[in-house]
Amino acid sequence: MGAKAGALLLYFYSPMPEAKNPLARLDRQEILWLAGILKDACRERLEKNLVSQEFEDRLYQRGPVEGRLDPRPFLKIWEPRYRKFLEVASELQTMMEAQDAKAVAESLRTQYRQAIEISRPRPVAAKVAAKKPAKSRSR
Repeated sequence: MGAKAGALLLYFYSPMPEAKNPLARLDRQEILWLAGILKDACRERLEKNLVSQEFEDRLYQRGPVEGRLDPRPFLKIWEPRYRKFLEVASELQTMMEAQDAKAVAESLRTQYRQAIEISRPRPVAAKVAAKKPAKSRSR
């Protein structure tokens, strides 16, 4: 039994094979689009949930429907989850857009620095004129 326990212990401590991340197949823009789709879907689910709750509340004002379970508790349980999902999806999309904006700003900053570092050669006459002190004319 000791060998089996040792083999079992070795199995648990052996490194797991690297998991394949399905998001690795998407580029950054596609992930940003996916976050937008998720945000829109969460908003739609929340709106649908709120409409369903309102409908069920009006239906049950007349009294319980015979032979039908009351779906209102289930709808109310999911409402905060949909709100949370919408909030997270919105933050995810905003964060990714901010990172894109940061990358663009950094790229523009780098291009601007390179443009400043490249000095244009001035004509020789302009260099000589800049070095000579200006003569004052007196009448």
